[in-house]
Amino acid sequence: MSHKKSKAQLSVMVAVSAIALYSSSVSAEDMKFSASAIGRPPIFSNTFVDVGQAKGYWKKAGLDMNFRWFQRGTDTAKAVVTGDVQVGYTATPPAVNLIASGAPIVAIAGMPNQDWVIASNEAKDCKGLKGKTVAADGINNTRTLFLQSVLQTCGLQMSDVKMIDLANAPLVKAGIADQVHSAVWHIDELAQVEHKTGKKWNLIPVPKEIYAGLHYAVVIASKKAIQENREGVVRFLVGWIQTQKLMSSKKSEDQADFAKIAAEGSQIDLAVAKSAITDFQKLPYWVNDDGLNERQLMAQVDQLVKVGVMKPENKPSYDKIVDKSLYAEAAKRVANMK
Repeated sequence: MSHKKSKAQLSVMVAVSAIALYSSSVSAEDMKFSASAIGRPPIFSNTFVDVGQAKGYWKKAGLDMNFRWFQRGTDTAKAVVTGDVQVGYTATPPAVNLIASGAPIVAIAGMPNQDWVIASNEAKDCKGLKGKTVAADGINNTRTLFLQSVLQTCGLQMSDVKMIDLANAPLVKAGIADQVHSAVWHIDELAQVEHKTGKKWNLIPVPKEIYAGLHYAVVIASKKAIQENREGVVRFLVGWIQTQKLMSSKKSEDQADFAKIAAEGSQIDLAVAKSAITDFQKLPYWVNDDGLNERQLMAQVDQLVKVGVMKPENKPSYDKIVDKSLYAEAAKRVANMK
């Protein structure tokens, strides 16, 4: 009996030792990992980087993170394709366009809901934009595709407006300096301009089906990175999931924490950050699932075909676009943290 008891005790000790060894090895390994993001300063959605680093989410997951910053989502995506980074945050249109063209990448998480608004201090509706100069972000980029979709709802084409290539921090500066009068904005960008100038802009009405038929952003990974370093990709998503959880939290202490981090990272006023978080959460901007809703994602693909950016014969299937297995594995790890 004592022999059986000692064996049982030994088994428990071995199991406990193994758990302790794993925990210490995760923190000791500090696996080097690279990702791309949009900034710097980051667009508001990309303050997940600041949140993750401030809260130590990736460090606790055993990653030594290195972020490479680009001003365009198209460039963050290209960095994944070329192997400069292992994962990257980008808008959905350039990601699915790359996949349609045969790029060896997949979407592993996402943010499905658009926050784009078209605002003007010289036009009051879609038709009023005719002949106006509108700031967006270049041909086939996300703001421009959104503008194109909206213009089509009132019988206008891109040729009916004069588009200038301006986005992110430079757009905000131009808006504050009264150098831009119509533009496609992120919620926080317009809020910062209105806060600094004390002037309200006209929000151009956008049909609800436009938002329902668009998917906003994805985290992509190269197939090579998944094959050679699946563990690193899963650990990245462990951190990602925790950032989205905090950013979507409506607890006052979490919102205050997030607003402080976002204001410092994005270099905007704290009051603007607090207000933007409330508006973003109404969408909802941050979701506590993989963010890869099939209906919404494929509706975005259909929209790209409709506006002529993607040829119908190149349209990729949902299974070709996503790999949901890595998020599922990371989500289990996060659930077991409690």
